[in-house]
Parts: sequence; C-alpha cells; structure tokens
Amino acid sequence: MNWLDLLKSSLGSREKEAGSTSVDVASINYSMPTVAADRLTFLVPTEASFESAPHFHEDEWCQIEFLPKTGYGVKALLTQYKEFERAHRVQYGWSQVFSRELPRGVMIEGGDAVERIADLFETTPISAPILFTASCPLGQVEGGFAIRPSSDVLLYGLADQRGITALGAMLDGDDKQLSQAFAALHSAHNLLLVDWRQQFALGGVDAGGRLAIWRP
Repeated sequence: MNWLDLLKSSLGSREKEAGSTSVDVASINYSMPTVAADRLTFLVPTEASFESAPHFHEDEWCQIEFLPKTGYGVKALLTQYKEFERAHRVQYGWSQVFSRELPRGVMIEGGDAVERIADLFETTPISAPILFTASCPLGQVEGGFAIRPSSDVLLYGLADQRGITALGAMLDGDDKQLSQAFAALHSAHNLLLVDWRQQFALGGVDAGGRLAIWRP
C-alpha cells in the first residue's frame, strides 16, 4: 500500500477503538515548546492534488509565519512565550506547550491573493499541504495553498474568497532565500516575519539590505 492509499484508508474508515491505558500526565514531556492553535480541517487528497503537495508534521504549521504589522500583538506574544518557554523547559523537552491563538483576519485581500503572491515570485501555486502526526496522516488542508518561491523555501497557508488569512513558511537549507522572500513580501504587503521557536521577528529591511530584527 502506497502513502496515498494509506492516507485514504485512514481518513475514509472508522478506526477501531483502542484500549484505555493509564498515563501519569506529569511524566509527559513535549518535544515542541509551542504550536499554532489554528482549527484546521482536512480533506482526502485526489491523485492530482497529492502529486505536488508538500507534506509535513502538524506541529510545524506556522512555526515561521508572516503577519501584519498591526492587530496581532506580536511583541507582547513573543515576550509572553519567551517567559513560558523558559519556565517550562526541562531536561528532555518541555513540561507544557504554549498554544498560540491568533485572530487570523485577512492579511492580503482579494480572491486572487494567492495568485498575486505566486506572481510576485514568478511561479505558480501548488497543491495544499498534507499534514500528519507521528502515528497517522491527517489529510490535505481544506482551504489551503502552497507556493515555492525558491528551491529552499515553501510558503503555505489558508485562503478564501476574502483573501489570505494565514501565511506560513518552511526553510529547507539556505536561510538567505527566506530573507529574500521576506524582503519581497514586506515590500509588497508590509508584513512581519515571525520565527516563534527562535523567538524573533523581522520588521523591515533598510536601504543597505540589513534586516530589522526584534527579540523579546
């Protein structure tokens, strides 16, 4: 059975109920200090949509993301998260997870917003991401999209008829490529770039090409 067949099987049938097991929650540590609290829904991919779709773990969703400069309280949230992360860091991981709840308003308006972002990088959109957990596939993100502006950067997110409501990024190598993507999106749409796990935000680019970095 290939991966697509496994995904369809997992999403298209009821799972058998597993037996209950008692676990001391105090003994559980987490490998990720923070996750996005977005309420995603999933679809079974078609052969065509599966072909070009990026695949990644659900915990990676919007760990690096673009946000508007106002209305999201990024500095306050980063400061709050830094204190939380330090307080709950243990020898192996974290004792609790910081759940980021953002309003997810429209940050780039228009039903053609995804195509305009793709045009900015002279490329075309690809299929929506397919997410998975450690134990099973979840499916293809409903209302999702993805764009590859360069070889080592993936942009992805959520969009509807109003425009783009979430815009995440993944880096697979050359961080200069992500800086270039940020410079283009900041210039075109005045967006911040926030790396939650690394606890910083990029707020702009000066005339000399230097990035304005803010850390709590």
